[in-house]
Amino acid sequence: MNSNAGFSLNQVTYRAGSRMILQETSLRLNPGEITAVIGPSGSGKSTLLKLLATVWNPSSGTVYFQGQDLKDSRADYRMKLGYAPQDDVIHRDLTVEDSFRFAAELRLPEWVTPEVAQQRMDAVIEGLGLGERRRHRISKLSGGQRKRVNVGVELLADPEALLMDEAASGLDPATEGDLMKILAEIAEQGKTVVLTTHSMEYLDQVQKIVLLAQGLLIFAGSLAELLVHFNIPHIAEVFKKIREREVGYWHTRYISSALATRQSPYSS
Repeated sequence: MNSNAGFSLNQVTYRAGSRMILQETSLRLNPGEITAVIGPSGSGKSTLLKLLATVWNPSSGTVYFQGQDLKDSRADYRMKLGYAPQDDVIHRDLTVEDSFRFAAELRLPEWVTPEVAQQRMDAVIEGLGLGERRRHRISKLSGGQRKRVNVGVELLADPEALLMDEAASGLDPATEGDLMKILAEIAEQGKTVVLTTHSMEYLDQVQKIVLLAQGLLIFAGSLAELLVHFNIPHIAEVFKKIREREVGYWHTRYISSALATRQSPYSS
């Protein structure tokens, strides 16, 4: 196992009753990178994120973070985790500043003094461009501003991994671009950033793309590698391309490739 990896998944499967949602997925997600998980609706994107967040447990297989099995280190791991689900988890009647203060009381260790907590809150609020909105109620913010607050409350504890489900949902292209810049800055600090998205707009700004279809991993690698692997001129063509064959064909083609070897949790 590559202990330097952010996340390592070894033959991870998730079932809901008799339905197979995610099948025998092996993958490495590195610190210092943004990974975008894409795929048609129902492909297993949110399931993968919930497994990484320990919201759900794998039916079989193992998820590691920094070389530690998450089943055995969940409490410690959750102190290192920031997780922003698709739906807002912030109270809309609170102001931006009150939302951050409430999150700080929940997330920061007891040894953090009120002065240090305030410094962290100020730094995150300003860093996310929310300074002029800090006394506004959440209900009065735009969708993009609420998304920033959702990310911000997770960043207060300085997590080592940040997970975002449908990061671009409800955002206009300009706001999505601003969010991607923020995520790039977070990744540059050595954090592991993983997001699910339906948006194709900014995939040239992520370091890894993971493509799922019908619960199967059919690609993991860079944008340039994806274009070559599927022989397409643009990322927007990929969903049309995978409809040309059975999903099992694309899964077998990927796991038999050098790409899969490089993305293996056991590779160096």
